[in-house]
Amino acid sequence: MGTRTGRAALLLAFGCAVASVCYGQAGGSTQHSDSLVIVSGAKDPRYLAHSDGRQQLIYTCEVEYPAEEIVASISRELRKKHWKPLKEDFLNPGLPSSNVRGWVSFEDGTTHTAEYVHEWMADWENAAHDIVMYDLEYRSADTSTRDLRALQVIALYVPARTVIEMKRATTPKP
Repeated sequence: MGTRTGRAALLLAFGCAVASVCYGQAGGSTQHSDSLVIVSGAKDPRYLAHSDGRQQLIYTCEVEYPAEEIVASISRELRKKHWKPLKEDFLNPGLPSSNVRGWVSFEDGTTHTAEYVHEWMADWENAAHDIVMYDLEYRSADTSTRDLRALQVIALYVPARTVIEMKRATTPKP
């Protein structure tokens, strides 16, 4: 959990440090990276554009855990567009991505009441070395996956120049 929570915090902090403002703008531009895939059945898709070139897509789906058809659809579309799945988390080398290990579950210690997260998180890279990250998440009051249906999908496209800055910011200084 610490690594994933750390990754989320790092992405948020990095976005605030690099961007001239610490928020995205919904809508606006009609140009979105081809890596931001909206699957069939997506509800309320929202785009956010950040001043450093990052683009984010958020939506929900009603689909039973483990959302195999959603994962397959996203993966298929990315491969068609020449994105290659990464075996490891690009910000945490050595940490297998969900492309390799599948779903993980953990208790979210940041909430007031016990909440369990069932998460599928993986990264892809294109020939230009841009990165796209997908985080698929179910939340529940207990560890059971039996009745999970409300899936949140968050996709984050990061242009190569920002990827370099992110890696530089996370590399330990000698």
